Amino acid sequence: MRIAIFTLMRLGPSLAYAIASIFILSMPLLESYPSSASAWWLHMTILPVMREPIYLLLAVPGVGIWSAMVLLVLASIFGIRVALQPQRHHRSGFIHAHVALFATGLAMGRAAVAQAGLSDVAMPQLQRGDWSFLPLSYSPLGAFLFISVLAACICCHLTIIKRVISA
Repeated sequence: MRIAIFTLMRLGPSLAYAIASIFILSMPLLESYPSSASAWWLHMTILPVMREPIYLLLAVPGVGIWSAMVLLVLASIFGIRVALQPQRHHRSGFIHAHVALFATGLAMGRAAVAQAGLSDVAMPQLQRGDWSFLPLSYSPLGAFLFISVLAACICCHLTIIKRVISA
């Protein structure tokens, strides 16, 4: 039972990478079907959680939508292998989980302060405004992803501590 719980906890980063690939898939879906309510729902549900990490990934020169999606799917599949065989992949599991933690933490931090407004510097005569269009300060999906990835990181740290003590 304990092994099954730890395996489920280690699957958190794979879930984060899979949701990121679904977000990337929602972009061409919206392009093809802009009037589809389900395409908009999918995109707007994942947008607060994955906007920053995906846009940073797509800003890398040479990374397009399809190559980013393949990269994230491969990261998700690799995470499943790491979760099922943690004794073989100590360092790579640690890196895999912490990259996902950094991405979800970045998304949660940016979601809490995401706003658009007028700049003081550009137009001082106009009043600053907050034109936020998404309720970003609380995202249940983002909170769930962050907690599940954090649990995977804690599992990695416990594994490392256990190896150091037994050595």
